[in-house]
Amino acid sequence: MNTKMTDKHKEKLRNSIAAEVTVMFEKILDYAEVAVPNNEQYKKLRSKILRSGNNCIRNLSKEINNRYDIKYNPPAETIIETKVSRGKA
Repeated sequence: MNTKMTDKHKEKLRNSIAAEVTVMFEKILDYAEVAVPNNEQYKKLRSKILRSGNNCIRNLSKEINNRYDIKYNPPAETIIETKVSRGKA
């Protein structure tokens, strides 16, 4: 597989990982907001959670770039649904 294609597949994986990690730490922040009633403490915790999540994304991206050859296998079948809106005549 050529290098350009491999880079494209790595980018797709990095984006997928970043999206999943981001969703995870957004949910953690939602729980923390409820669990930590003091706004000042919440802000400190939020900062640490965001820093850890972003560091995780960066570290995973570096690991993928340096140590892996990635080949994306698309699903065999893609289903696209559309909805047609019909106005009253």
